[in-house]
Amino acid sequence: MNLTPLLGMGMAVGLSACVATPAPQVPAQAGAFAVALEGGSYQAQIGPGRPGHALGRSGAVAVAGQTIRVTPFGLDQGRRAKAVAEAACMQARGRFQPQALGRFAQGAWIFEGGCA
Repeated sequence: MNLTPLLGMGMAVGLSACVATPAPQVPAQAGAFAVALEGGSYQAQIGPGRPGHALGRSGAVAVAGQTIRVTPFGLDQGRRAKAVAEAACMQARGRFQPQALGRFAQGAWIFEGGCA
């Protein structure tokens, strides 16, 4: 009797149990973070907030994550503000979501859903 096919099936079943399942995503640490970038010093606040938005092919889509608020900035400094938001999210051990749209309000750039 040839046992090779049976052994192969047993090995396949055993190997399927070894497949790793992804670890649950831990949210970024909320709090205040100081960021130094290209000679400037900035403050970032990361915390819960409403979902943000990203532009997709069929319009705006929701982006879930924490809100990042970075200061001080002017209306024309959105690109630098996004770089500061990314650095702050990394400090918070989060995953920055660059697709999240930012908005400017009272000297701060706000990226809702920007840090997961």
